[in-house]
Amino acid sequence: MKIGRILSPVHSLGPGNRICIWTQGCSKHCYRCISPEFQSFDGKDINENTLAKIIIEIAKKNHCTGLTISGGDPFEQSESLYILLQLLRNTFDDILVYTGYELSEIENGSVGEKAKKCLSYLDVIIDGRYIDELNFNDCILRGSINQNIHFMNTQLIKNYNEYMQYGRILESFVHNQDTIVTGIFNKEE
Repeated sequence: MKIGRILSPVHSLGPGNRICIWTQGCSKHCYRCISPEFQSFDGKDINENTLAKIIIEIAKKNHCTGLTISGGDPFEQSESLYILLQLLRNTFDDILVYTGYELSEIENGSVGEKAKKCLSYLDVIIDGRYIDELNFNDCILRGSINQNIHFMNTQLIKNYNEYMQYGRILESFVHNQDTIVTGIFNKEE
């Protein structure tokens, strides 16, 4: 699986202590994408078993019970995503995935059968392309209002609703003398 970044503990992309991974590669190229550095399909290719071991180790070290997978678009690597989700499902209480595809496209198989199979391993999916004109500050956990939050695990709705009362959250991390900011940004004026 091609991975662009792994950060932990993250609190800006879902409730609780989370490990967040950004996959590398997205063909949608949304205008003013939040993560243009992950659009290219060039990047580190990590075996799913090795990646799962790394994620589990980091999660234990940082007491993370949630996993957020973003990108790029994780479903552009649905075969690898499916393998990774199987390996990680029992480690996390809450797995959230961001995708530019719509849930209906995944469910009807037009993204591929492996993509459809991934859904049974997810707790929350946030779907839809980013549309800059629809980026409103009250879109908590979403870049734009057209994107939807789907609860595959309805037991998490209350937890997410409480989390979203805080509004958009940004966090910064320092890595190799670079500052990385994560979270959902307000639209640039």
